Amino acid sequence: MVTIVPIASGKGGVGKTVLAANLGVCLAGLGRTVVLVDLDLGGANLHTCLGVKNRNPGIGALAWRQEKSLSDLLVQTGVDRLWFIPGDNLLPGTANLEFFVKRKILKDLARLPADFVLLDLGAGSSYNVVDFFLASSSGLLVIQPEATSILNAYSFLKTAVYRMLFRSFPKAGEERRRVIEFASRRVEGSGASFLELARELARDFPTTAPGVL
Repeated sequence: MVTIVPIASGKGGVGKTVLAANLGVCLAGLGRTVVLVDLDLGGANLHTCLGVKNRNPGIGALAWRQEKSLSDLLVQTGVDRLWFIPGDNLLPGTANLEFFVKRKILKDLARLPADFVLLDLGAGSSYNVVDFFLASSSGLLVIQPEATSILNAYSFLKTAVYRMLFRSFPKAGEERRRVIEFASRRVEGSGASFLELARELARDFPTTAPGVL
């Protein structure tokens, strides 16, 4: 079974890509088969940390339908058992994935021939980044001990929780309407929390919201 580990950061320049590369090398050194996926779309540079030249087709080739699956994009690195899928800055529009492309990537991640799949995500809290972060039940959020990094990480976590709750319910359901209403009216420091919202949803909709906690 593949273990997917998304690695994100609310703020750029905190060492996320360096951490992803080193974690991949360490796991490969322990005898695990690892695939590093550069999903920092629009700012992909994981290849520089791995010493791989930026001349291989990557996520952009999938977006432009030049390749059929993520497995077609695997590139060998100089480290035994460590494979790499480029983010691809070579093709325009890669940073703005269409929904069906994102959905295909999410499905393909679990099919990669690896013990661990490490996702080097972009900075910020866009829905593309958050949706890839939510591809696994656990992940890493890289933070530096400075105010901007901590605040951006906090913002990222709030967006991730909102997105997780939002996607847990049917499009036209009362549950989703409740989530949207909570997010639109919530005032920072007011005392209302997403945990309280989750508890309310589990209480009021026991058949559709048993797993939100």
